[in-house]
Amino acid sequence: MICATFVSFIDAADSIWVAEGLTIRQVADDDLVPDCTAITTDPVGRIVASGPGYIRVLMDGDGDGVFETSRTLVDGLNHGAQGLCFHDGDLYYTANNGIWKVADTDDDGFVDSEPSQMLEIKTGGEHEAHALRMGPDGYWYLIAGNGNRQMFELQNVESPTFPKPHDGVIWRISPDWSKREVWAHGFRNAYDFDFAPNGMIDVFDSDGERDISLPWYRPTRVFRTAQGDDAGWVSRSWKRPRYDPQMPIQLAELGRGSPTGVLRYHGNRLPDRFQNGVWVLDWTFGRVVFVGDDRSIEEVAKPIDIAGFAVTDITSTPDGRVVVSVGGRGSRGGLYLIDAARPNQSAPRQRDVIWPNTETSKHESHIGKKIRELRNRPEPTIESDAANLAMERLDADTNDAERLSALALLIESVGGLGPGAAKDPRGEEQVAAVFDGYRGVIRPRLDSNLIESATEKLCVMLKHPDASNELRHEVVRTLAVLEPESQAAWNAIAADAKEMQSPTERLHRLIALARLPVSRSDEMTDDVVQLMLQIPIEISEREMNVDRNWSERLGELLVALRRRDSLVEARLVSNPAFGHPTHLVWTKQMNPEGLEFARRKCLAVSDETIDPDVAHFIAQGDDAVPRTVVREWLKRDETRDAGWMCLASHPTESDVHELNRAVFSFNQSVREAAEKALKQLGQEIPERESASETVQAWLAKSPAILALVAMSGNVERGKTLFQVRQCANCHNGAKALGPSLTGINKRFGPADLLRATVDPSHSIPDRFRATQVLTTDGEVVIGMEIYRSVDGLTLLTADAKTVRVNTDMIELIRPASSSLMPEGLLEGLSDQDVADLVAYLSSL
Repeated sequence: MICATFVSFIDAADSIWVAEGLTIRQVADDDLVPDCTAITTDPVGRIVASGPGYIRVLMDGDGDGVFETSRTLVDGLNHGAQGLCFHDGDLYYTANNGIWKVADTDDDGFVDSEPSQMLEIKTGGEHEAHALRMGPDGYWYLIAGNGNRQMFELQNVESPTFPKPHDGVIWRISPDWSKREVWAHGFRNAYDFDFAPNGMIDVFDSDGERDISLPWYRPTRVFRTAQGDDAGWVSRSWKRPRYDPQMPIQLAELGRGSPTGVLRYHGNRLPDRFQNGVWVLDWTFGRVVFVGDDRSIEEVAKPIDIAGFAVTDITSTPDGRVVVSVGGRGSRGGLYLIDAARPNQSAPRQRDVIWPNTETSKHESHIGKKIRELRNRPEPTIESDAANLAMERLDADTNDAERLSALALLIESVGGLGPGAAKDPRGEEQVAAVFDGYRGVIRPRLDSNLIESATEKLCVMLKHPDASNELRHEVVRTLAVLEPESQAAWNAIAADAKEMQSPTERLHRLIALARLPVSRSDEMTDDVVQLMLQIPIEISEREMNVDRNWSERLGELLVALRRRDSLVEARLVSNPAFGHPTHLVWTKQMNPEGLEFARRKCLAVSDETIDPDVAHFIAQGDDAVPRTVVREWLKRDETRDAGWMCLASHPTESDVHELNRAVFSFNQSVREAAEKALKQLGQEIPERESASETVQAWLAKSPAILALVAMSGNVERGKTLFQVRQCANCHNGAKALGPSLTGINKRFGPADLLRATVDPSHSIPDRFRATQVLTTDGEVVIGMEIYRSVDGLTLLTADAKTVRVNTDMIELIRPASSSLMPEGLLEGLSDQDVADLVAYLSSL
């Protein structure tokens, strides 16, 4: 029997911070666990790891605590397993479009049978099937992200908890895999889970990701989930708030991130403060976080500066140490061991897990049950009785929690929230995603007296001085859903918007105003315009991040506002305050007349310090920009592309020099426009020439080398050089820093291949152009992007190291001017060697 033991310690403090009382050390690197996605322990405590193409058990032959070798258990995976676990000696894993089992056929302690499929499901994508575990009740539990809706047809139990499940789910599956039920749903993309006390499950769910600073954004959260809970994910632009009556218990809110591993720690080796709780991993920021059952939060480990620590999974050894894997998206793989600086000396023990608990862990009110019933109905319908019940509870002397539940019931009584139908009679602009949390799925055709009564009651609640922010927020939403033709509702929401200090809360109210079918007066139009002008500026001044959905959603909002009020766009652009760079968000969906007026206004107030985005916006117009302005833009790196675009749109002979420079812009649109302009002027398109003397020397010898290729280029010798010079690592290796060379001879001839080998920066495809980052500390980091978000960049450098640069550390970011492929790869080679290498490349 082979067991991995941990004896000595490797100091990892130079790159990874760890909490007081703990140590951290790297025990495996990318050579053993490349791009590691999942780990577990086998029945004898060995670490088993998976990544693209493999599942293997790791070996520590010399007992120094570091793994030196491995034994493959499963190969041929299309991707790394997203879930790994052992049960009764057999290995189960999630990969290759299924749940698979591998058994130990010769009782040697290693599983070795051919994999057998237990369940066919969609796997491999980042929002598909993930972790699985055998529960204390003897049933299988599987978690899947919000990209696996087609899996719902697998549900086959009688009277399921969720007749119409949606989005990310936890499955409960019989031991023989024959009976399957959705146990909880509404997660966005939770990767992992573990069993908590009292028949519950701890889950770390993803955030709204692309919805930063939008009113419906929900952060990553650790949930304690009971059967029947709905974690609230309805659509890409709507997830219910934490106070919704169907939500799981929220243990912690951890902000932005990418949740991966989850572990309930059952040992006692670590300090007491890391017991009685759940460990969770965040891939984006490389955080290991402990969340106590008492809702305490403590960071356990995180990278220092720009060190890479892309954590993917977590497990514990039989003696109570914690192992964390890193990898994902082609990044560098590895394993890290977290241990106590002074381990507890008592014998390892397992804490009792009370499971299952037939006593419900959360009391559900009458209103809560009614909400559950309505959300499980086959189709959205109008339920007047439910609306009347909601009104009764709002009229009663209740607390905020009950009022919030009553508002949720009132919304469900008119069909509930969610994506709009394409044929909705309320108009195409009113079914846009921006309204997913503000529009009933169907028109709220309640009795007019009931609508009027509800509107009056809600307006009073909104104005009440003791109303909490959460209550006011939901009152505004409910008014938007009811769509009352009420001047009083408009006035109440508009007045409330003026009192809000948060721009996000103001935007919430602006969206609600766009839902009200009320005729607009000049004063009402001005109120809307003031909100439209103020909100983006306040977001910028408070340094609140916005992400990819910001422009799209606000563009949809403008279209809806314009449909309600045809004057709003003209009033916006003509307002003296219009022209701040953040106001460009409103131009994405402007009419052509509004766009040109906005460009002329921006140009009229511009100077040499013009914002680059404003300059680019002006440059996209049809009007010629004065050459005096363009010359100023060409002097600055930030506005040079805009200047080139202006020249290209109205080219003259005097512009040829600058257009020749524009051909080498990093911006594809600029390159294409410059080439078109040069052709229009009858000019040749210039080619990039390297200033390197070494490159020029090789290019001078190109004719002789190409002759050798034709006469005596040896493919086998070239293949050996390709391996020795480590070309395969970047081109056909797992990290794929460069393009695959398979079939390259069908796209390029020997002369092109030689030029690309000698001068790799001559022509870099946009897809493989590296990113260069200047940090606030003056450090320059260059690498291929693995992941980019509003919070920063994760890069893979030329030496296959993963680095993470957060936004607050970035001084400047731009495409790299040179290739990650170094020019010196041919150093020391003879002309014949290079000819052999080109011959090999020509054979691929």
